[in-house]
Order: sequence, then structure tokens, then C-alpha cells
Amino acid sequence: MELHLQIVFIVASILTIIYIIRKIRKHGLNIDDSIVWIVWAIVLLIFSLFPGISDFASAKLGFMSTSNFIFSLFIFFLYIMLFSQTIQISRLKEKQKDLIQKLSIKEYEERKEK
Repeated sequence: MELHLQIVFIVASILTIIYIIRKIRKHGLNIDDSIVWIVWAIVLLIFSLFPGISDFASAKLGFMSTSNFIFSLFIFFLYIMLFSQTIQISRLKEKQKDLIQKLSIKEYEERKEK
């Protein structure tokens, strides 16, 4: 891995960890959601500090360069996060639909009683 790319990833990893921890403390960010980001930042930090790991993995997986491997990991990670958020949105839509139905039934019964 090239040195300037390695430095960028180290700085990005450290800043991400600091940012997530601050968001948890100050804004009550959900810890379950933030753990994924912290783990990702730590993985990126490990790859940055020990470039031999990412060089080995990229060579074994057939990537032309280590940076292509790292960027592919980014894309894969974002894809997983998108899928996870899609599941959460679907669950929230179902809960919203249930609440709307319950509220509608309650309002109907109240009007019926009057």
C-alpha cells in the first residue's frame, strides 16, 4: 500500500473512532448502530498499520492493486450498511402501519360511542 494512502486511512480511522465516540456521548447515538462503524474503523486502522495484511489479501483475491481491494471493502461495507438500514426502515414502516391502524380503530370507536 502506498505511504500517502496508508496515512490517509490511519487518519480517517482515528477521526472516525473519535467522531463516533463523541456522538455516542453527546447526542445519544445508538450504541448498536455505532459498534459497526467503530469495528469498521478499527479494521481499516489495522489494514493501514499493517499493510502486509491487505497486500496479502488483495493478492490472494486477485485484485490488481491493494487500493482496489481497500475500496472494494469500502463498497462492500456500505452495501451491508445499506441493507441493514433497509431492514430497519421496513420494520419501522410496519410499526407505523400498526400504530396508524390501532389509532384509527380507537378514533372510530370513540366516534361510535358519541
